[in-house]
Amino acid sequence: MKRITIDPVSRIEGHAKIVILLNDEGQVTNTEFHVTQVRGFEKFTEGRPYYEMPGITARICGICPVSHMLASSKACDGIMAVRIPPAARKLRELLHLAQTVQSHALSFFYLSSPDLLLGMDSDPATRNVLGVIAAHPEIARDGIELRKFGLHVIESLGDERVHSSWVVPGGVGTPLSSAMRDHFLAELPAAKAIAELQGRDCELWQRALDVCGAGGREGRPATLRRRIALPRRQGQDRRRPDRLGRLRDLHWRSEPARILS
Repeated sequence: MKRITIDPVSRIEGHAKIVILLNDEGQVTNTEFHVTQVRGFEKFTEGRPYYEMPGITARICGICPVSHMLASSKACDGIMAVRIPPAARKLRELLHLAQTVQSHALSFFYLSSPDLLLGMDSDPATRNVLGVIAAHPEIARDGIELRKFGLHVIESLGDERVHSSWVVPGGVGTPLSSAMRDHFLAELPAAKAIAELQGRDCELWQRALDVCGAGGREGRPATLRRRIALPRRQGQDRRRPDRLGRLRDLHWRSEPARILS
């Protein structure tokens, strides 16, 4: 019996390992996926006041705390049988969209781009975001700036970049000031430009995907499309050949401007 251990598993937002067991003929007999992050939130939150839940559950994750905070707040809204004001709903949505921007930028530029741009056969010691900075500094800079924009919106709204307690049962903790709204609107075009630039520069990404054997049908980068595109709007045609290059159709790009207007 042979045992192959992959530890740690990279390109994920967390910690894990994989164990593969082979028989004497070299055939896989069993595989194990180990995730060691036992959190225990379900247990140690028992008996706590409901209004503490958003701030506590946000600590479940350092990458997507907003999602956990919103889910908990919505549960508390239901417990209180309240309908939050329209302004609070839009501000919650804006916060969540900002998290989506920073999380997708992290996943795509920081975790996936080293494999796509540098190649699976490149030296693992340099196949990371630092290697991307050295080989493709403009792309790396765009990824950093796009994620910074999302984190800046989160920090400005919630007073904390990570693990904010701004969303509360019944709404949000503080209103959006006119100055902050204008600041977001001023910063939004630069973030949009980064998304548009990466969407138009498909040739480089397509070559990278071809090297990785992940090219889509008809020469379209199907794998890349799934990595960077949020769920499409209702009625959008998945087969549209120019979908990747037309990021202006993506939901997250239009929603912040609509909410802030």
